[in-house]
Amino acid sequence: MGVTFTTEVTLSESGFLFDHSTGLTYTLNKTGQFIFKKLREEIEAPAIAEALQEEFDVDGSKARKDLDDFFRQLKDMGIVE
Repeated sequence: MGVTFTTEVTLSESGFLFDHSTGLTYTLNKTGQFIFKKLREEIEAPAIAEALQEEFDVDGSKARKDLDDFFRQLKDMGIVE
Protein backbone atom coordinates (compact mmCIF):
# COMPACT_ATOMS: atom_id res chain seq x y z
CA MET A 1 0.00 0.00 0.00
CA GLY A 2 2.51 2.62 -1.06
CA VAL A 3 0.79 5.85 -0.07
CA THR A 4 1.04 9.05 -2.04
CA PHE A 5 -0.24 12.11 -0.24
CA THR A 6 -2.01 14.46 -2.63
CA THR A 7 -2.00 17.46 -0.33
CA GLU A 8 0.00 18.82 2.57
CA VAL A 9 -1.52 17.75 5.87
CA THR A 10 -0.51 18.26 9.47
CA LEU A 11 -1.55 16.17 12.46
CA SER A 12 -1.74 18.01 15.79
CA GLU A 13 -0.92 16.34 19.09
CA SER A 14 -4.63 16.44 19.97
CA GLY A 15 -5.60 14.45 16.87
CA PHE A 16 -6.72 17.14 14.44
CA LEU A 17 -5.67 16.56 10.84
CA PHE A 18 -5.40 19.84 8.92
CA ASP A 19 -5.51 19.85 5.12
CA HIS A 20 -3.52 22.93 4.06
CA SER A 21 -4.91 23.07 0.53
CA THR A 22 -8.59 23.09 1.52
CA GLY A 23 -8.43 24.47 5.06
CA LEU A 24 -10.50 21.52 6.26
CA THR A 25 -9.85 19.89 9.61
CA TYR A 26 -10.63 16.28 10.51
CA THR A 27 -10.61 14.69 13.95
CA LEU A 28 -8.77 11.37 14.19
CA ASN A 29 -9.31 8.87 16.97
CA LYS A 30 -6.33 7.11 18.55
CA THR A 31 -6.36 4.37 15.92
CA GLY A 32 -6.47 6.90 13.08
CA GLN A 33 -3.64 8.91 14.62
CA PHE A 34 -1.56 5.76 14.98
CA ILE A 35 -2.16 4.71 11.36
CA PHE A 36 -1.56 8.21 10.00
CA LYS A 37 1.78 8.47 11.79
CA LYS A 38 2.84 5.09 10.39
CA LEU A 39 1.84 6.16 6.87
CA ARG A 40 3.92 9.33 7.27
CA GLU A 41 6.87 7.14 8.27
CA GLU A 42 6.34 5.28 4.96
CA ILE A 43 5.66 1.99 6.73
CA GLU A 44 3.92 -0.56 4.52
CA ALA A 45 0.42 -1.88 5.21
CA PRO A 46 1.36 -5.35 6.55
CA ALA A 47 3.71 -3.81 9.12
CA ILE A 48 1.08 -1.24 10.11
CA ALA A 49 -1.51 -3.99 10.59
CA GLU A 50 0.93 -5.90 12.77
CA ALA A 51 1.70 -2.78 14.80
CA LEU A 52 -2.05 -2.17 15.25
CA GLN A 53 -2.43 -5.68 16.65
CA GLU A 54 0.31 -5.06 19.18
CA GLU A 55 -0.66 -1.50 20.11
CA PHE A 56 -4.41 -2.03 20.45
CA ASP A 57 -4.54 -5.75 21.29
CA VAL A 58 -6.77 -6.67 18.33
CA ASP A 59 -6.68 -9.65 15.99
CA GLY A 60 -5.32 -9.54 12.47
CA SER A 61 -8.66 -9.25 10.70
CA LYS A 62 -9.73 -6.29 12.88
CA ALA A 63 -6.39 -4.56 12.30
CA ARG A 64 -6.62 -5.02 8.51
CA LYS A 65 -10.25 -3.82 8.46
CA ASP A 66 -9.37 -0.71 10.48
CA LEU A 67 -6.43 0.00 8.18
CA ASP A 68 -8.50 -0.51 5.01
CA ASP A 69 -11.35 1.66 6.35
CA PHE A 70 -8.98 4.45 7.35
CA PHE A 71 -7.18 4.39 4.01
CA ARG A 72 -10.52 4.49 2.16
CA GLN A 73 -11.56 7.53 4.21
CA LEU A 74 -8.30 9.30 3.38
CA LYS A 75 -8.94 8.59 -0.32
CA ASP A 76 -12.51 9.89 -0.03
CA MET A 77 -11.19 13.11 1.56
CA GLY A 78 -8.69 13.51 -1.29
CA ILE A 79 -5.68 13.29 1.02
CA VAL A 80 -4.11 10.22 -0.60
CA GLU A 81 -4.23 8.57 -4.01
